[in-house]
Parts: sequence; C-alpha cells; structure tokens
Amino acid sequence: MEYISLLELNDIYNIIKKNTRNKDKLFKFECCKNVNLYNIYNSLVNNTFVHGKYNIFLIYEPKARIIMSENMSDRIVNYYVAEKILRPLLEPKLIDTNVATRRGKGSLYGIIKLKKYINHMKLKYNNFYVLKCDIKKYFYSINHNILINKLNKIIKDKNKLKLIINIINSTNYNYINNSINSTNYNYINNSIDKLIYKEINYIKNNNKLKDKDKKSRIKELESIPKYTKGKGLPIGNVTSQVLAVFYLNDLDHYIKAVNKSKNNF
Repeated sequence: MEYISLLELNDIYNIIKKNTRNKDKLFKFECCKNVNLYNIYNSLVNNTFVHGKYNIFLIYEPKARIIMSENMSDRIVNYYVAEKILRPLLEPKLIDTNVATRRGKGSLYGIIKLKKYINHMKLKYNNFYVLKCDIKKYFYSINHNILINKLNKIIKDKNKLKLIINIINSTNYNYINNSINSTNYNYINNSIDKLIYKEINYIKNNNKLKDKDKKSRIKELESIPKYTKGKGLPIGNVTSQVLAVFYLNDLDHYIKAVNKSKNNF
C-alpha cells in the first residue's frame, strides 16, 4: 500500500477522539498513544491489519437495537479507509441525487432536488406518482461477495482491496453471526443472542411490568436482526455508511439511465 504517514494517523485520531464518549477507552489509548499509532501504521504499511473484536451491547433509542463498538485502533483504520480510499473512488460513481451520508448534500440538498423535480413534473403532467419504499433490514442483508465484486471493478490496488475486505468480513466471526432461531434459546453461542436472552429473562422476571408490556418488549427483542456469515455490514462503522450507499449504485443508474428517468435535478 502507498505510504501512510504517522502524522496523518494522528490527525485522524484527533478527529475521532472528539466524538468518543467512552472516556475509559480513550484513556487507555492515550496512555500509549504513540505506540498504538505506530502499531496501526505498521499494520497498514505492511498489509497485516486484522480487524479486532467488537464490543457488543444493547440500547433502547427509541427501540431495542444492537450496537457494535470498535476499539480505537479499528476506528482509526475505518476512518482512514472511508475518507482516504472509499470516498475518493466511490463518490464520483454515484448519481447526484443520491444524497445519503454525503458531504455537501444530505437532507436539505435532497429536499431542494425533490422540490425542483416535482415542479418540473407539474408542468408536464396533470397526475404523477412518487414511489416510496424501504429495504427491510438493509445493513444486515448486504451480500459480502456481491459488494466485493463491485469494489473489485473500481479498486485496482490489491492491498487496499484486501484491507476493505477485512473490514467487510469482520461480521463473519462466530461470536457475531452464529445465530440460532430467535424463539429458541436452548443453545446460545454468540454475543448477540446472549444479550437478547439476558434481556428477555430480565423482562420476564420484572414484576413491575404488566404482562402486555412484557410481551411487547420481548417481541421487539426477538425481532432484532441477526447477522449470518457472508451478509451484513457492521452497524456504526463509518466504512459501512459509505459502502451501503454504494451497494445499490447500479440500481440507481438503472432507474435513471436505462429506464430513461433522466433529469437534471
């Protein structure tokens, strides 16, 4: 891989630490900051980086969901990959009206584009329709092989691609994805199921909750998406945001170009 400077990694770390809520994690990294940054530098330059284990926990904001938190080294590498490799190579491939998690775009940019297009359609048609749709459990359903094949067509540096694949496949470990049937907790062998099982038991034994509330919360917990090998991007990784936007890029171009939905808005 091309030369990566320690100064560049230090700048990335300074950006990340401003948004790190876990002060204990930050303190541990700071204690040996220079050594830690040098280890990251070495792993990138020598192409030996291996994504570490996630800290997995359950939150209610506003509904129950699983959070996968990276260690500081992995966060630095993810940021580097997203900002220095993925965005420069993938952003130019996206259609202009794909505004998700893109700098200089976002919701306001999307609303402006939508208003212009609606006004344009009003001049041409008395009646027209807007299709609103959502992909259920999108992040969890992204196929690794399909995504990697798409990236392989754009990213020609084998070492960069290897690094990205390592991050994508970080959900393939058994502690994350060796999921069991959500209604049968007799054989629990991964962190996500253990968290859900523990929370369900707590709810069942909570005498302060009404039966109706217990059933509702348990149903919500059992509906939490699960990872399976070869599918799903880590929730929370900055690289996941960029890759998820890119994954459906071919569909965007099909709708706009092949299907002749061309416009300048």
